[in-house]
Amino acid sequence: MASLRVFSNFARPSSMVTNRTVLARYYGNAFADSIESLKKSAKQILSTAIQAVAPEKLVQNAIQRSLCSKYLRVGNVSYPLKRNVYVAAFGKGVYPMMKEVSLLLHDHLVDGIASVPADSVAPDLPKVRMIQGGRNNLPDSMSMQAAQGIIKMADSLGSDDVLLVLITGGGSALFPLPRRGITLQDKLRAIQVVANAGGDIFQLNTIRKHLSQCKGGKLARAAYPAKVVSFIVSDVIGDNLEIIASGPTVKDSSTSDDCLGIIKDLCVEEEMPMSVMDLLSNKSAQPLLDNAGTFSHVQNILIGSNKIAIQAAYQKAIELGFDVIVHSTTVNGEAREVGRQFHRMAMEKLPQNRRVCILAGGETTVKVKGDGIGGRNQELALSAAIHMFESNTTTNQSDQKCPAVLLSAGTDGQDGPTPVAGAFAYYGQLCHNNINSARQHLDNNDSYTFFSTLHNGDDHLVTGLTNTNVMDIQILLIDKS
Repeated sequence: MASLRVFSNFARPSSMVTNRTVLARYYGNAFADSIESLKKSAKQILSTAIQAVAPEKLVQNAIQRSLCSKYLRVGNVSYPLKRNVYVAAFGKGVYPMMKEVSLLLHDHLVDGIASVPADSVAPDLPKVRMIQGGRNNLPDSMSMQAAQGIIKMADSLGSDDVLLVLITGGGSALFPLPRRGITLQDKLRAIQVVANAGGDIFQLNTIRKHLSQCKGGKLARAAYPAKVVSFIVSDVIGDNLEIIASGPTVKDSSTSDDCLGIIKDLCVEEEMPMSVMDLLSNKSAQPLLDNAGTFSHVQNILIGSNKIAIQAAYQKAIELGFDVIVHSTTVNGEAREVGRQFHRMAMEKLPQNRRVCILAGGETTVKVKGDGIGGRNQELALSAAIHMFESNTTTNQSDQKCPAVLLSAGTDGQDGPTPVAGAFAYYGQLCHNNINSARQHLDNNDSYTFFSTLHNGDDHLVTGLTNTNVMDIQILLIDKS
């Protein structure tokens, strides 16, 4: 994995007033140093977690060639190699995976297509077409071009061929191919409506499957009778293979009625494009769903997940001298409510005279009511910061010297349509001069703008794209030793 551009903050002139300067002015050098030390530790823990799910390492652990080099071995299954290997890849972390596969199977690789994020550092590989698209985490004409190429390649395969499929988070945006009767804009609008109503990844990807020509097992169907081997890095809670990247090689257990139920439950029928509602309601337009016996040619392998990242973070936090608690690897719900919960956890642990690290992973949601710019991690952090300020005010803790720091960040390095991975929250971060602004920005779903202007952006976390994606990680550090 290329070294992460880890954890540098926005470039800013040295003459600007930094966050540490503000903290030292109001709360003293010792408190300012403690907060800065905790922020540094949180960055180190997150960096270790991300490195543990570096896609190239995960592929190396999952695939090998036999000693005679005539077979590809995946788990307990062997596949004959005779210049019959094709590769389809889509997601934020597939380039390093594709590179490893290309190195291992270069003499048997016939063709490959990789759909990677726009502006990725992804030099060409032999016999592999690299297509960059999905700008701002949204499907576009380039990612649709990649999907069309992959389906065409899959359709051409025979019974002696092997299709390797490399899937990571972001696959839904990088592998779009709307069904006949709807446009890409129709599909985008439908997904946006569900997301803005607070729809979770299970609801979003269930609908994506039924609006797609390639998701919900349809890529595997297209490749039949070739053997299909998928290497999957999970970015969904519970690691449900049907939901990761909308399950292009996994038998789909959902129905169009499930989609209509989701739309009804979220009360967004009137906002959905008519073409989408017509397609989901028209049973004669539904694809054949006779799945019996049609997936025996498929091997799906989960090679990476949030749990692996959290385990690595756990070990790093112990190494740094913290008592570690794993709160959950299935964090979900409203981002601002989860931020409040982390504040509560901090308050519970603050009286203890020890160094504590609380780890969590998962994926929250944001109900969009404003027109600001942000992401779920920044919204979570801003909510936590507001509650931290309010608790100090209501409990008359006038000195606010509570050495606790929360970092919430996306492991892919991109929180929503912003150039940052996430943000920090801590006691002493907000004051009477900016609390009203913080509340207004949160109400407007404008957390990115708020953190960009607060302390010259010092509380944003900027990593650049990390080439992996296993959802989000929260790190709460407390030092009362």
